[in-house]
Amino acid sequence: MTKQRYTIRIAAEQAGLHEQSLRMYERKGLICPQRSKGNIRLFSDEDIEQIRFIKRLVDDLGVNLAGVDVIMHMRSQLLETQALLDRLTVELEKAQHEQTLER
Repeated sequence: MTKQRYTIRIAAEQAGLHEQSLRMYERKGLICPQRSKGNIRLFSDEDIEQIRFIKRLVDDLGVNLAGVDVIMHMRSQLLETQALLDRLTVELEKAQHEQTLER
């Protein structure tokens, strides 16, 4: 199934920001929308959620864009670590179950 993609105008409306803010976020490396063959920015639902997260950090918490970058990097690392922990937990439970069966 093809994911829905939105132009910068629609993405900005959905996130409650000006299009120029999205361009600035992209220049700062905070978002990375896909591009069409005609070089048009195409935003996914996940991109829009990320934009909303950035907006909350800036508007509600007063975080500057450099701080947003650090927070997003740490958040990404935390999610990767959680996924690894989940996989290792499943493997451990599986090994413990197999060991129980061997007894």
